[in-house]
Amino acid sequence: MNKKYAPNKISWQIPIAITCMFLGIILTMQFKMQAKEAFPMSSNRNDMIKLIHELEQQRKKLEADLEEKNKALENFEQSTGSKEDLLKAMQGQVEKVKTEAGYTNVHGPGIIVELADSPKRPSPKDDPFFFIIHDVDIATLVNELWASGAEAISINSQRIVVNTSIRCVGPTVLVNSVRLASPYRIMAIGPSRELEGALRTPGGFIDYMAPSVNQGVTVNIKRSDDIKIPGFSGSMILRYAKTAEDKK
Repeated sequence: MNKKYAPNKISWQIPIAITCMFLGIILTMQFKMQAKEAFPMSSNRNDMIKLIHELEQQRKKLEADLEEKNKALENFEQSTGSKEDLLKAMQGQVEKVKTEAGYTNVHGPGIIVELADSPKRPSPKDDPFFFIIHDVDIATLVNELWASGAEAISINSQRIVVNTSIRCVGPTVLVNSVRLASPYRIMAIGPSRELEGALRTPGGFIDYMAPSVNQGVTVNIKRSDDIKIPGFSGSMILRYAKTAEDKK
């Protein structure tokens, strides 16, 4: 006697697991960038109060984003549409999260910051530190751009993502395990006026770089209506971080 089998049904576990994975990546990136912003360049009390208010607003936004994504996931689970419609919706959600995580090419308005070492040689009485661009200079710039509303940043075409490190290796800077040398071209997509204004505000990046500029280091800022930033092409494998169950 031949047995009858029910038609194949789409497995929910695989697409949901993929979505949760990318949700975890983007939330980790957002929280890490938020943590980076917690080191202001000024210890002024008013600046600290302003920073606390900004972080509170960012926390509320992250909570709202998480709630929105959870609702979207619930809608997928409760959907009664066809297999094709469901797969298309899942693929669209995955692509959206990949974009937010930095894995896709993006473009939009923003600013371009060019940094270059000084062409001069320091004299015996000069401090050679202020004649070249250091990893701390680039990291400070990137943090200010994130805090000012940047949505995507690259350094010499290297996309900045959650696990990007910026550190000196001899006379060069290592970004995403790629060795970069002066000049450095930092591109940021976001509200161009606000991004430039934040860098030029008193106590901002321009003031921070003033001692180096006095020794010949170059810092140029310009706006652009359409900046193209490539997606992250490296590896992001989580070996220790696991998805935590929501225990309410």
